[in-house]
Amino acid sequence: MTDDKTVAGRLARWVTELRFDDLPAEVVQRTKQLILDQIGVQVLGTTLPNVQPVRLAAAAVPGPPESTVTGGGRTSAAQAAYVNGTLGHSCEYDDAHGAAWHTASAVVPAALALAERDDVDSREVITAVAAGVQVMGLLGSVTTGAMVANGWHGSKVLGVFGATAAAGRVLGLTTTELREALGIAGSDASGTMEYDRSGGEVKRLHAGSAARAGVEAAQLARLGLTGPATIFEGHRGVFRLFAQTEAPIPDAAWERWQVLDTIFRFYPMVATVHAPLDAIRHLREVHAVDPTRIRRIRVGLVDFAVGHGAGITRPTDAISAQFSLAYGVGLQFVTGGNAPIDYFDPSRWYATEILAIGDLVDPYPMPIPAGDPVFSARVDIELSDGTSVGHYQAGFHGHTTRPASPADIEEKFRANVSGVLTADESRAVISAVESFDGRDGVRPIAEILRR
Repeated sequence: MTDDKTVAGRLARWVTELRFDDLPAEVVQRTKQLILDQIGVQVLGTTLPNVQPVRLAAAAVPGPPESTVTGGGRTSAAQAAYVNGTLGHSCEYDDAHGAAWHTASAVVPAALALAERDDVDSREVITAVAAGVQVMGLLGSVTTGAMVANGWHGSKVLGVFGATAAAGRVLGLTTTELREALGIAGSDASGTMEYDRSGGEVKRLHAGSAARAGVEAAQLARLGLTGPATIFEGHRGVFRLFAQTEAPIPDAAWERWQVLDTIFRFYPMVATVHAPLDAIRHLREVHAVDPTRIRRIRVGLVDFAVGHGAGITRPTDAISAQFSLAYGVGLQFVTGGNAPIDYFDPSRWYATEILAIGDLVDPYPMPIPAGDPVFSARVDIELSDGTSVGHYQAGFHGHTTRPASPADIEEKFRANVSGVLTADESRAVISAVESFDGRDGVRPIAEILRR
């Protein structure tokens, strides 16, 4: 069976034949922005209580000092990717993607861990990350809709393959070796979304375990382990198991640089609630809405978002707070914003003034106008005197239709690392990532993150 006759073979050939010089300038720039954003969220994750068990468990089984764990120490590349991926997905602040879910928290830690260990050229890191995102987007173009309906978490299901592609690229696997690695990684594709109904911080591990599985799959393939060639399209392959389909990857997906469709999040919440929160912010600024006069807040969302983001009204942990439209709306009215730390403060989860506003939120499924992003929303605030104010929000800040500027991304990075990195260290990381299209490696950044 030749490599190009299977989906895994075609993906492997595309990844191994890709060269840095093949990447358009906008792809290079977006990839660097993803890396910077991911590093910032990893640093923020070191301060959060929900993922400390992962750091403690990793520290209890130290590996060879190959790669940096953000916040201190070195361990094996696979273990470092595991911890850093978990930190990067710790607070619903990493990137989003309409087909690939959350890419950077799985792909970037895998690429950086191996690049640090082997002192790989940073241009190769850019190529590896762009390739990993591409693989996730291509596979997601077939599976994502069904995974949402069935309750599978695409960040984990697809993340193992994105991380494998990035890791294989950094390791310099052959096309055949990478095809085998993708087959190996398929046995780690899993992860349910029950957390969006009843909470559970285990969701944070999905990115970290995907990053680790990708590194290990690439390493095992290099050592000679094999996997099923038809891991995607086979009778018991990923497409049938997770999406009940035998459809091929659409040509349009192959023709698109998937990294350009990544979305930067400026609320630490599931992406389905960002448009409503932007609309609420707009109405508060334009109409100076007095929360004591609100009778009802009607929020129209795409149908799947009513359950995936608007189903929780009483948070009991950080993840349920971040998947609660009601909590996010209440928090914004009471505090004036949606600061990451407020999603980790138990006193906020049970604050009567926040819950009282949240109880006024009435979500309903709404058809999204043709041509508008699926992540759009309509908010109507009904007041006690019978009047109402409303706003339709097509997309949200950070979405590809309302793109974040480089200054926005750097400002978010600085806010995330504030109090952990010094101003000089922050500037050094920004400068190092910006120069990733040169020939430097990643070790200078690793030294800062280790401290």
